[in-house]
Amino acid sequence: MKILTTMKMCTMMVMLISLFSMNGFSKDDQPTITKTFEMKEPGTLNASSSGGGVTVQTHDQSQVIIQAFVRKNGTILSPSDPMVKEVLEAFDLNFSKSGSAITAIVERRSRMNFWNNTGISLTIIVPKEMSCKVSSSGGGVKISGVKGTHDFSSSGGGVHLENVTGTTEATSSGGGVHVTKQSGDVRLSSSGGGVTLDDAQGIVYAHSSGGGVSLKNIHGNVDASSSGGGVNVSGECASVKAKSSGGSVHVDIRNLSKELNLESSGGGVDALIRNGKNLGLDLDLESDRVNIELQNFSGKSEKNRVKGKMNNGGIPVYMHASGGNVNVRFEE
Repeated sequence: MKILTTMKMCTMMVMLISLFSMNGFSKDDQPTITKTFEMKEPGTLNASSSGGGVTVQTHDQSQVIIQAFVRKNGTILSPSDPMVKEVLEAFDLNFSKSGSAITAIVERRSRMNFWNNTGISLTIIVPKEMSCKVSSSGGGVKISGVKGTHDFSSSGGGVHLENVTGTTEATSSGGGVHVTKQSGDVRLSSSGGGVTLDDAQGIVYAHSSGGGVSLKNIHGNVDASSSGGGVNVSGECASVKAKSSGGSVHVDIRNLSKELNLESSGGGVDALIRNGKNLGLDLDLESDRVNIELQNFSGKSEKNRVKGKMNNGGIPVYMHASGGNVNVRFEE
């Protein structure tokens, strides 16, 4: 009985240790370097790392807090680890403030293979009103909550954005670009993975040569293209241009008022135009087979070609597919 009780206690201890570790209480999760700067007004952040990823978070305080984590072989080292000093000697660090501009730069001094498994990642906590220019060649970039004018890039991982406000540009050659809850015009591109955008207000440009493009719940004009997969667009869009040479194009939109231009050489084109039965459309549709229910139409209608005006014309609608059918549906 005593042995059984001892075993239960040991099991509980292991579970508690694991729980604390998962919730960030592990000693190894402590930053090696922490720098704090006071802010009196909205500022700008210039952050980059050639030795690890960069994470930017927000808080309600007028401070910028820079935390540097030293890593070796994928593991964050404790600040007291003797290996930390040797790793730091392989990098140049610049954590500074000039006026309202914050600089947080980690640059690798040597490209020697010996240091390939070491790095320094950054976590930067900023006020919500902070324009950010953030890049990484040693890991991904993760940004949440900032408001301003932004430029994010990564050649060492993906770019992940959440609750970002303002004109934003994000590029990645090391992974995908994934964005949720964007407010403001946005330009997204990736050669290392797909591009996804969920819930956005503003003009959207999205391109991928490394995967598909998926844009959901968009409130604004869209220009999207992919040579690495299909393109999917949904939302309230006055204008949509979507082109794919790597897959099909699917569109589900309402409030069309300016233009719909869809092309695919890697699949078909499928468009659902909500509240569109009474719209005046100038149709130019072509594929192996065109499927559309026409009304008040004047022009040319054949199996593989429809060109003419619906409801006296007005909004240009161009859809061409060389890898599948063109399907157009209208729903209220």
